[in-house]
Amino acid sequence: MRLLADDLRAYDAAVALLAVHGAIALNDAILIALTRRRSSSEAHDRAVRELERTCKQMRVVNKSGIHHLGWLIANKTAISYADKRFGRADETLAHAERFSTWAYNNFKEVLRVQADT
Repeated sequence: MRLLADDLRAYDAAVALLAVHGAIALNDAILIALTRRRSSSEAHDRAVRELERTCKQMRVVNKSGIHHLGWLIANKTAISYADKRFGRADETLAHAERFSTWAYNNFKEVLRVQADT
């Protein structure tokens, strides 16, 4: 995604779609690690509610990541299926990066980055 983002004009739709799917996968990883299950619904907005519930149980104070994930999921249909080109790839990328940063700051005990990859 970051390589494509270097030429955002040419690959804006792909970057936006990868950003959304990456955030959904990261959210699944958090939910699986903490609750032993991921959102089983195709309605991804449920995943936002499940993350919110998990944050409450884990006493996560900073909930800004929930907002970023919610924005990404709310725009998923427009990014994936709209008849006209989605022109907000830069904003989508920013929300995905903010969600990722938030996730790794708040769930570092379950989200481990492997340095040797």
